[in-house]
Amino acid sequence: MRSTQAVLSLLALVTLLNANPVDVRNKLVPRFDPFNPCYSCFRSTWTAGPECTTDEHLRSTLSRVTNPPASATSTYTATEWCSNELRQTDWSTVYTTSSGVSTYTNWSITHLFVTKTDLDHPTSTRLCPIPSPSMECGWSNPNIIAPLDQGEDWSIEHYYNSTECQQVCLEHPACKAYRVENADQGGSNCEIFNVGIGVNGSNVISASKGGVPQWWDRDCPDHAPTECKKGKLPTATPAKTTNPSTSRPKPTTVSAKHPVPRQPEITPAPQIEKIVPREAMNLQKRIEPVPNYMSDLEYFWSSIYLIPACSCLITSAKPPTRSTTTSTVTSWTASTTVYTTYEDWFTVTTTPRETTIFVSVN
Repeated sequence: MRSTQAVLSLLALVTLLNANPVDVRNKLVPRFDPFNPCYSCFRSTWTAGPECTTDEHLRSTLSRVTNPPASATSTYTATEWCSNELRQTDWSTVYTTSSGVSTYTNWSITHLFVTKTDLDHPTSTRLCPIPSPSMECGWSNPNIIAPLDQGEDWSIEHYYNSTECQQVCLEHPACKAYRVENADQGGSNCEIFNVGIGVNGSNVISASKGGVPQWWDRDCPDHAPTECKKGKLPTATPAKTTNPSTSRPKPTTVSAKHPVPRQPEITPAPQIEKIVPREAMNLQKRIEPVPNYMSDLEYFWSSIYLIPACSCLITSAKPPTRSTTTSTVTSWTASTTVYTTYEDWFTVTTTPRETTIFVSVN
């Protein structure tokens, strides 16, 4: 067993010794894929690769680089331009520190109300129904309506409470009855009809008593204004008038402030003495302006062969240059809060001489 292993090891050694040895002294800098440039390869010398003469696109681009028109030769040399084109730039960042106080803004809104007096003396009219012995009030039915038979008037908007719905009916001389859904809950869906409820609700389909009331003749007093139900209707009494103020009115009501926190607004901190710099190095390719006569090669799919073409023309670039930038890191040592109050003004209009007239109608 040991004898077999020894033979195999010896054969492997002989094979290795007979192989072509690697000449490290003549090791070339790896050529780069035009779509994957090896920029770090240009920091030393290199040897042109076979693609310089075999690649059609590379040879065409190299021809453009090395054959400028006569008008460009006074300011352009192919080898000089390529030496700059392949020159590298070492970028470094030096960090400094500064300290300061961060500022927070806390704002609130104050609601201010001013009173505006309307001296036009408007007048409103409320109608009072005159009850009759034949009126039918408070009938209910299981929400069965026959609008055509009952002569529904579609000219009004719905969603009134009971008092408003009766006022609408009283405003329409042809209206004989009105219906309000959810009358015991504030009212909704007001409807008026040109046909009355009839004796014992005979004109209402499935009319009944004891359920939720929905139907009333126009002269029912159930939803009349309170003043109409009194023995004597009130007379209009004008209120005292006041002259409008010529200056900015003073607020009559001020609401409490409601602070709302916001994100801090950063105050620029003063820069202090630099600390020991911490450099972040990275290698980047210099961007050398393309000569005017090769401006058509600035497009991406054309320019990818400019760098390989230059590497075929020269074997070393200019030494790398260095570019340094400074970045400041701020250390906040304290914080402060600035309070700002905004005024929100509202105008409340009063009509001290508004008069309501109550009129009885059948």
